[in-house]
Amino acid sequence: MDILMRARWVGPYLLIPPMLAFMVYAEGYLSAHGFTGSFSMEQRTVLALWNATLLLTLASGIKACLFFSNIWGSRWFRNSLALPASRPSGYWGPVLAVLAVSMGMYFLATGAVAAALPEVTDFPWIRILAGSCAPVAWAVCLGALLGILTSGPAGSVLFSSVMLLGFLAGLPVDPLLPEWLLWIVPPIGRIMTESLTTTAGMQGAGFLLIHSTVSLAAGRLLYGFGASRR
Repeated sequence: MDILMRARWVGPYLLIPPMLAFMVYAEGYLSAHGFTGSFSMEQRTVLALWNATLLLTLASGIKACLFFSNIWGSRWFRNSLALPASRPSGYWGPVLAVLAVSMGMYFLATGAVAAALPEVTDFPWIRILAGSCAPVAWAVCLGALLGILTSGPAGSVLFSSVMLLGFLAGLPVDPLLPEWLLWIVPPIGRIMTESLTTTAGMQGAGFLLIHSTVSLAAGRLLYGFGASRR
């Protein structure tokens, strides 16, 4: 956690507020001038929260790839393997630290968005927040796996590609991908679409958590294999 809280790792989060402000302004401008469909106040609230989610997912995923590839190849990590402690803690400790910081930033960002928006009666906060925080947790889990598999820049490019594919595959347009592939890619776009159009939509969030669990388990297996060879 001490390494994680240094400026080089926390700094990228400072880009989120101006980017979020620009996205909300651009969407409001396009809606006011008739370039987008009309949204109810509840849908505008959901869309604003998802703006924060998508920015945090991208920032957390890229930062996780860079952080994990750096820390698991560092001298500190190699020395920690010689300590009389449980070796799995060398994996779960950094993962939980990054997850805690990312989720803390998520609640700060969504809290700021919620405070700036007008109050919406009977707004399903629990369902929307449960669905929109799932991509942030998924980004950290996948970043931990990619940090073991490859270098930080390569992992960041791969993560961004997977996130973009998962976002575009779930949008309400004519599917460009086969139906079976839509169940393999992370359903980020599907969760956002369901949040805007239905009162349910937790199936996609649960499926994304399965993706996260698989990434965590694969990362833990690779970590154990690498630690046993040192």
